Amino acid sequence: MQTIRVSLIAFAIASLVTEDVSAQDKKISLQFLAIPKKTRPEPIELVVGEGKTIEVQTPGNELSPDYEVPSLSTIVVGKTILNEEGEPEFLVYGKANSIGTSKQIILLLRKGRENSDGFIVLPINGELTNFTGGSYLFFNASNLNVGGVIGDKKFALKPGQRSLLKPAPDHDNGICQVTLSYQRDEDWKTFKDTRWPTNKRYRSLIFFHRSVNSGRLTVSPVVEMLPYQEANTEG
Repeated sequence: MQTIRVSLIAFAIASLVTEDVSAQDKKISLQFLAIPKKTRPEPIELVVGEGKTIEVQTPGNELSPDYEVPSLSTIVVGKTILNEEGEPEFLVYGKANSIGTSKQIILLLRKGRENSDGFIVLPINGELTNFTGGSYLFFNASNLNVGGVIGDKKFALKPGQRSLLKPAPDHDNGICQVTLSYQRDEDWKTFKDTRWPTNKRYRSLIFFHRSVNSGRLTVSPVVEMLPYQEANTEG
C-alpha cells in the first residue's frame, strides 16, 4: 500500500511539472494596430515575462508584424524608463486580459496624442480562416450600437462585437454603396454614406471608435493586400 501511495504522489508531481513546462512552452502570435493612426508612430513595449519586455510597432494603417511570445494571461504595454534613482521602471500605458486564442490582433485605442497618454487595449481573435479577399471585418470598439449596409449585406453590432461579411457589389466596377449608422435611444442615425470597392486582391478591417479629438463616432479602415497566389486561388 505504501508503494502504491508513493507512486501516485510521484505521478501527480510529474503531471504538474509536465503541465507547467507545457504552459511555458506554448506560444501565441500577436499583431498590433493603434488608432487613430499617427504619421510617425513610436514603438512601445510588451511585457512577455517577469521583468522581460520586447519592443513592438504600433502602425495605424496596417497590422504590425507577427510577434511570437509566450502564452500571456494579460496583455500589458508601456515603456521602460529610468527613475530618479537611475533604476529601470516600467510605466504601464494599458492592459487587458488575453482572450486565450493562439493568434490575436491587439487593438490599441489612443487616449491622447502621445503614447504616454495611454491606450485602451482590446484583444481580438485573429484566427480568421474565412477572412478572404473581398471580405470586410467590422469591429465595434465604441460604446454605441452601430450598424449599416454594404452592398447586399446588412449588419448590427453591440459594443465589442464583430461581423465578417463578403458583400456583393451593387454598382459597376466592383463598387459597394455603404451606409453606416449608430443608435441613439430608439433611433438610428446615419453618420457616413459613401462607396467602397471590393477586390479579391485585398481584405479590409473596419473599426468603429470614438475620435480622440472630438469624441465623435468615426471609422478607421485598414486594408491588407493579399499575396498574389493566395488571392488567385480563392473561389
